[in-house]
Order: sequence, then C-alpha cells, then structure tokens
Amino acid sequence: MRSEDLKMSLADGRTLAWAEYGVPEGRSVLLFHGGNDSRFAGRLLADAATQANIRLICPDRPGYGASTPSDGRTFLDWATDVGNLIEHLGIAGYGVVGHSGGGPHAIACAHANPERVHSLVTVSSPAPPAANNRGLHPAFRLMNLLFKSPVLYRPMAKNQLKQMATSPDRWLSVWGRMQPADGELFREQPEIAAEIVAEMTEGARQGVSGIVHEASLYHTDWGFGLRDVPTSSKIWHGRRDRQAALGWSMFLSEELPNASLRIDEQGGHFSTLINNADEILADVASGS
Repeated sequence: MRSEDLKMSLADGRTLAWAEYGVPEGRSVLLFHGGNDSRFAGRLLADAATQANIRLICPDRPGYGASTPSDGRTFLDWATDVGNLIEHLGIAGYGVVGHSGGGPHAIACAHANPERVHSLVTVSSPAPPAANNRGLHPAFRLMNLLFKSPVLYRPMAKNQLKQMATSPDRWLSVWGRMQPADGELFREQPEIAAEIVAEMTEGARQGVSGIVHEASLYHTDWGFGLRDVPTSSKIWHGRRDRQAALGWSMFLSEELPNASLRIDEQGGHFSTLINNADEILADVASGS
C-alpha cells in the first residue's frame, strides 16, 4: 500500500496531510519525520512495514509538505493534531516512532495520550536543553546555536534548500562528508539518497517557516516533563551520528521512566533508521 496525498480538515480550518504505507489492516504505527523532512519519509520504512504487518501512518507537521502552517505551535499542539487524526481514522491504540526532530513530537504524543500510545521509539532525537551535546560536527554545532534564533537560522535554512534544489548530488556529497555513515549508505544505495532528497524537497514546498519555527522549539522548555511519560520506550542512536549528539539520547533514556537505550555502533543520522528498520518497527509494534 502507498497512499501519499491523504488530507483532513481540522476544527480551526487547517489542513492536516499524511501518507500511509505497509498493510491497511495491520497494526497502527505513526512515523514522525525529521525537522527538514516530510510525510514521504515513510517511503524509507515502507518495505519493512509491509513485512511487519504494520499500517505506517506518516503525517506532515504544520508548515511542512501539504499541512497548513500554525503560528507559534508547540510540541503539545502537535499531540492535539495527532489526536484528531487518530479519531478521524478510527484507531484505538497505536505506536509512535520519531526520527530526529520527530522525536520530541513522538514523546509529546505519549505524554498527552498515554491511554492510546502503547509504545514509543525515538531515533537520533534531540533532547531538552539540559542534555550534553558533545560529539556534534562543528557545522551542526553552529546550526544548533542558530536554531535558537529564527532570524539568524532562516537564511541558512533557505540556503540549504537552494543547494538541495539546484545541486542535489553536491548536497549529498557534503552531507556524506559530515556524516560518513550516511555517506556510505548513499554510495551503496543511491536510491535511498534520492528518496531523502525527494522527501526533504516536499517538506519545504511551502518555504522554510515551519522548519525554522520547529527548530526553535528544541531549545526551549518542551511544555511537559519527561518523567511524566509512562509509555514503554526504546531510544535508538547511531554512535557515528554527528548531527544528533549521543548525549541527547542518553539523557532521554535516563529521564523517561520506562526507556532503554539502543546504540547502533556503526550508525549515522539516517542510516540508523534505515538499517535497523525491521528491529525499530518490531520494537514499536511489540506493545500492541
């Protein structure tokens, strides 16, 4: 199954868009894309979802892809949107996977809807500002500083989008140098690299306002306490990830009361998600 242009209207008139992959009657898992991505990120796990008998539901967050922007929205506002989507789809219980910037959004859903969210997995997720960020590539360290100021980060976000649109091969090459584990994956499976460019391009189809606003959320109070999230959780991280610090995932695994840490010793930012897709989906589906 592949349905990529699904939409619903929310009570405030906004559109929420999502894609679905895998098995329509399978166990429901929501995948939350990264901070520069889109609902098409589900393509990266589509085959694994089919093999695991999972209905993989991948929504665009506000301002990404085909979802209407929402000025000033928070992580918990996203949990409300997801609750409306779940009601619309008639789903009782589900698991959540949050990759990169999707991680805090997945945790927020588990906090807001513990009676519905039976299992939680984060992969290469940010953590609250108190977490240790050692190990970041200098370029990503600078980027994280700029995240705190939308005025400063916006020009960089626009430049990244322009580079990817005009010279995707060069963009992938630069990414691969900063993230060697991902670079190895791109060279071995160029079709994966093409999918990542496509889903990131879709994420920015409305411009960078949603991306810029979301980046600022990582470095402020998240609006809820990690210790108040009861859901069984697996925190995945790649040892070779230079964009997301291992200390962030360690912090999450220590603060979330029912969490365990899974480290891919050879994993990078995207490769940890893709190379461990079967096990990650098994982890999130195990609570159903």
